[in-house]
Amino acid sequence: MRKPRRIIAALALLTAGTFALAACSSSGSASTPASTFVIVTAAQPQSFSYETSATGYEAAEFFTNTGSTLIRNKYVAGTGGQARHEDYNSFTPLLAKSYDVSSDGLTYTFHLDTKAKSVDGNALTADDVIFSMKRKFGTATSIIPFASAPFITSPTQFTKVDNATVQVKVAKASYGYTMLSLLSNALYNIYDLKALKSHITAADPYAVKWTNTHADYGFGAYKLVSYTPGEQMIYDANPGYPLGEPKVKRIVQRVVADAGTRSQLLKSGSAQIAVQLRPADQVALAKAKEAQIFTVPTNAWVYMPLLTTKGVFKDVNVRRALAAAIPYNEINKNVYAGRATSNSTILSSTDPGFDGSGLKANTTDVAKAKSILAAAGYKSPISFTLTVNNSVPDLDETAVQIQSAVKAAGFDVTINSVNSATFQAGLTAKTFEADLQRDYAVVQSPPYVLSLFYTPHSPVNFPDFTDSTLTNDIAAGNDAGDPTQAAAGKHWNAAQKVLQDQQPTIYINYVQPLNAFANNVDGYVFRSDSVIDYSQLSVSGK
Repeated sequence: MRKPRRIIAALALLTAGTFALAACSSSGSASTPASTFVIVTAAQPQSFSYETSATGYEAAEFFTNTGSTLIRNKYVAGTGGQARHEDYNSFTPLLAKSYDVSSDGLTYTFHLDTKAKSVDGNALTADDVIFSMKRKFGTATSIIPFASAPFITSPTQFTKVDNATVQVKVAKASYGYTMLSLLSNALYNIYDLKALKSHITAADPYAVKWTNTHADYGFGAYKLVSYTPGEQMIYDANPGYPLGEPKVKRIVQRVVADAGTRSQLLKSGSAQIAVQLRPADQVALAKAKEAQIFTVPTNAWVYMPLLTTKGVFKDVNVRRALAAAIPYNEINKNVYAGRATSNSTILSSTDPGFDGSGLKANTTDVAKAKSILAAAGYKSPISFTLTVNNSVPDLDETAVQIQSAVKAAGFDVTINSVNSATFQAGLTAKTFEADLQRDYAVVQSPPYVLSLFYTPHSPVNFPDFTDSTLTNDIAAGNDAGDPTQAAAGKHWNAAQKVLQDQQPTIYINYVQPLNAFANNVDGYVFRSDSVIDYSQLSVSGK
């Protein structure tokens, strides 16, 4: 297995939200000095508690910037015109100054940076780490137990050695890489126990209810200082951030529902960053040299989960036929303006043991789709509802492309465009026959990627799909040693073939980041969660 290294020292406003942050006031200034950036976004997170609501772009960006993990993936320079991005196989300090690994590969000892301070000014301790793990695994609505198994299955794997030292044990040495990858991402943010203690009750032993509406309990680069539902969120830099106080002292994140308006605000200089843009608008900005857009080794997919336990998609033949009817090339061209590519694998092909043999990207073949349906006895048009989040414009446009094209194969699609809150609630309840998402696996370890959306009973198993062959292939890969090497790679290949055959999710393409930066803004880093790390931002030359 790999030996993990020691790490070295004029706005369109959305409808008001359903929760309010205590003591909120103020608004961004009319002029924007170098120390303040305005970011225009489509929506806001539905909760300030990861254990309550972890999904969605807005939530991911909030948790990344208000929280910190023990370690993170190293940021490396891009090559061949690509932007700076994460190295998924390299881990670097954050709240831990370093870690050691036992000779048998089963025990990891993390040495904490006790000079790091939360956004409330409290110094990091081992008690914060232990409490955080108990909360992650002790909250009924948390997705973390499902996302972490079998690598981390219990908070008892974490023990306090002393105030500045924590140990983590894994059941197998081969689990170490995925465990480190998990600890590098926002689902394993560390919480400030001192800030939460006064809000703990017998009924709410981890203060989850309080943190649904209160944000200031993390060790992140920024503190949320003002929140106006449906309008804006203001963040101030945390001077106690372990990597140093960020250069940009204030981030004003404004909600602008229309993607075209977001693009115009960036173009006019009223915003420094715009996110969730239409690809055509991105390309136009870049061609006119009015903004920067980025090319990266993306892991972000557009995909369509299909509910496999009831309705029309319970029949694998219907799923296979729909997969053959979707106009992939047209979507890449007409919606993504060339900033998307087909995907034959959902795993990173850069791992040394990657096996792509026999894996194929979905392609359009209407005759094949009609033949599959005819052979399965279908004569009438097959009707279903495709739900999309109306804060994500490229998905609305993709849905229209699909609706039009699949008619030729015998599908009648009704598009249900809903707001972000309704969309996230429907995903959790698994009430959608089919939906479109732009998503990713934040942890790029192969078994994590393959298990994330297909673990039985998991709240993020959106297709509600269970397959014993898939489960067995993943288990065999976990038993084969280092998950990035060839011995395990053949099992990941077999697991992907199950998904390509059964089509519980139709993977449409890989997409490039849908943001744009003002020309004088530096610091973009592509991350596996697709969000912007505010701590890296600066004005060019400053």
